[in-house]
Amino acid sequence: MKISFLEVRSYYVLWASALFIFVAWTRRRAERLWGMEDGDVTSVLLRVYCAGVLGSYAAAVTEKLPRFFAGEIALGAALSGLESWGGILAGGLTALWSLKKRGMRIEAFAESAALPAAAMMAVGRIGCFLEGCCAGVGKFYASPPCWTVHMRNDARGFYRFPSQLAESLLSFVSLLLLLAVEKYLRKRRGGTRHAFCFPLYMLLYSLYRLLFDAYREAVSPEARVLWAAAALAGVLWLAASFIGERCASRG
Repeated sequence: MKISFLEVRSYYVLWASALFIFVAWTRRRAERLWGMEDGDVTSVLLRVYCAGVLGSYAAAVTEKLPRFFAGEIALGAALSGLESWGGILAGGLTALWSLKKRGMRIEAFAESAALPAAAMMAVGRIGCFLEGCCAGVGKFYASPPCWTVHMRNDARGFYRFPSQLAESLLSFVSLLLLLAVEKYLRKRRGGTRHAFCFPLYMLLYSLYRLLFDAYREAVSPEARVLWAAAALAGVLWLAASFIGERCASRG
């Protein structure tokens, strides 16, 4: 994409927009819906953002260095790129530590970030598609299926599973589902102190990655372990929230 004499990569524009949506919307929701202090929320979000970027970069380099030493890729390629599982792990651990340190409720912050997280992934993965990263597996077709995509650097006749667009679609559908769940909890039940939306999105996204990473190129074993652990954590968190809500209604 060119703006006057400047060339701007769509990947960075879309991911910058996605991160802005996440930070600004989470902050607004935390203040208006959960009554959290602006300064505390901003501090936590800043730490989560920095940890997420550093974690994503560290995970990508860790995965690519063995390929560099094996002579498969150049040093520049090994030291570039981001990996989502590293950012999610680093950002999540940083959020838990920051919230605990400031005495803030984890459930309130998690629910504030649930919808923005889904929106962030829905927008950001479109950037990945335009960049050509996080690509799905593919093969040569004489007559390709209608659901496949051809990336700009692929050989003629080579078509792939649209992993980036599928993940974007999942996150958009998840966003609509989370909006409905939140509306139900607030209007039908008068709100809740327990987290439902965030562990639900954690479960949905982790299950998607466990099932469909098989159709994505260069997925590390570490990532599969993380998604399995995240799916289990989502189930346990949801169960704890349901039990807590039931006990509160009886009390």
